Amino acid sequence: MPGLVLTGYPSCGKTTFAELLSAQALSHETKIVKSTVIINEESARPDKTLRECYLNSTEEKLTRSALKSEFDKHIKDPNKLVILDSMNYIKGFRYELHCISKAAGQKHGVIWTLNREDIAKAWNEDRSKHSDKLNYFYTSEMMDELMSRYEPPDQRNRWDRPLYRVDVHSTLPTQVFEKLGLPVVLTSDGDDEDETGNAASAALNRSVYNMHSLSDAIRDTSQSKVVTTSIGTKSGFKRRIGKVSKTLVKTENKESFEKNSEQKSEKGAKCEEKTTEREIKSMEALIKVILDSFLLDVVPLKAGLSTSIQRNAETNVLHDVDSISQKTMNAFISAQKNISAGGGRIIVPIGSSGESRSFDLRRQVQAIEVKRLRRQYVKWVTSNPPKDSSEEGIANSFLSYLGNQI
Repeated sequence: MPGLVLTGYPSCGKTTFAELLSAQALSHETKIVKSTVIINEESARPDKTLRECYLNSTEEKLTRSALKSEFDKHIKDPNKLVILDSMNYIKGFRYELHCISKAAGQKHGVIWTLNREDIAKAWNEDRSKHSDKLNYFYTSEMMDELMSRYEPPDQRNRWDRPLYRVDVHSTLPTQVFEKLGLPVVLTSDGDDEDETGNAASAALNRSVYNMHSLSDAIRDTSQSKVVTTSIGTKSGFKRRIGKVSKTLVKTENKESFEKNSEQKSEKGAKCEEKTTEREIKSMEALIKVILDSFLLDVVPLKAGLSTSIQRNAETNVLHDVDSISQKTMNAFISAQKNISAGGGRIIVPIGSSGESRSFDLRRQVQAIEVKRLRRQYVKWVTSNPPKDSSEEGIANSFLSYLGNQI
């Protein structure tokens, strides 16, 4: 069944989002999802608290290994939607999850839950004071370290596609900010087509992995839309722009400069107005858009040659193939004694049932060549076992192989 991987800052609202996603998936109009499972640190390592799971690098590795194992176990169920509710902040780990879904031939998607850094820290602090679960929160040092080491997803990478970006901040009512004692500001720059742009850029600037052209790609508004093809939306390279002549700058007249200044002032006033008139979005509506796209448009991944499971022959079948092909080979060599060097028709008995098979040979095949072809056939059968493993079936399979080779 499909696998959705959540990623984002610690304490940014992923668990609440995962629970809503699970409930809406079960009630989705397509009725594709029969059951759901949410995998997190609590279910993967029940003997450890959240703080202990990320106490040091060794515990982090064990946590990622446990999460990956649970994901691998559940993704093979054809009637279950698997939701991995964790930070999944390392791109190499997200690549491993993508490979697991690919090997299972299932759909795979990444949901980036965006939120302001100060809100995530405030929620974590509030959880440390009022949570019923012991140590089910991070220390302030852990929060800073995990945020700085967060590797943002990039839709240009096949393991991060399709990438859905959800701004949790835009769904919070004003009362939440008042309770936390935080200001109400927009995470976007006022443009409806770029509602998650500034939040994503803030996450990138906070990360120590702010490098290459990821900053340009992360501002690309198409990353918050759904991409179901295997081709990236934007190249990571840009053509170098030549130097602009200084004489062009001097020709700019005063009128156009004042006009641009007025436009910038108007844009700033509009942004301030939008800040005061903040539109609260529905989390349920955002989830519906994601489910509609993911369940209806996304194509299941196809396993490559490196991850496909080869169908190998059983040991007893290989033993039968070796003995029956040896017997059939001897019968084939003996049947050639009655024809000339220029070839002719021979009749080879098949098994002990009394059946036979005729061959029209254009030349007499030497015994050493037949023995070499039999060895090749036995080796080929290890990965391509015959459908009929009876004596007649194996003999027919070997003779067909001989007929194609000589």
